[in-house]
Amino acid sequence: MSDTTGESNDPVDVIQLYVDALALFGNAVRDLADHEWDLPTPSTDWNVKEVVAHVVLGEAHLPAVLSGDTTTTQNEFSVDLLGASPMAAWRGTALQAIEAARAPGIVEQTFELDMGAVDGRQLLGYRITDNVVHAWDLHVAAGRPRSIDDRFAEWLLEFWQPVASQIADTDFFGAPTAPASDSPSDRLLALLGRTSPPSS
Repeated sequence: MSDTTGESNDPVDVIQLYVDALALFGNAVRDLADHEWDLPTPSTDWNVKEVVAHVVLGEAHLPAVLSGDTTTTQNEFSVDLLGASPMAAWRGTALQAIEAARAPGIVEQTFELDMGAVDGRQLLGYRITDNVVHAWDLHVAAGRPRSIDDRFAEWLLEFWQPVASQIADTDFFGAPTAPASDSPSDRLLALLGRTSPPSS
């Protein structure tokens, strides 16, 4: 994928947006009932527990990536990393990721990843995307769909639209679909290959 995401004079505090995205996902995990962990999600290959493990692993890897270690990968993961308490696993990795993201100069620093060179804003943008969109996945899976807050949706639309034509060629999202409405939430979900469920 091209590295043009993130090229803007962004007035948003990206680190704070990342922290808030982590909280959004954490709240979605907290709200899960015991019987909901095996439910299918809009991430068609993963159930609820696998989605949570995927996001937790992303946060677990972030401190190493921000310190210059490019050997970590998300290609393989196991739900075993969640241990006996998925919420505790999420909280521990989230706190470490926040500490790493708040290091001076992270947003402007360049990192060499397997996808190419990205700056800190782009890297955090990927993590914001994962947390926000997968929180939405969890709500849908549990039968409690809700729109993505405009603050996240508008920022992520700006972040991803420069590479909209390339999204379908990646393993991260499905092909863009027609949005259910003109709301920022529906436009973002459609851009990333998801379809908003009908309103109840």
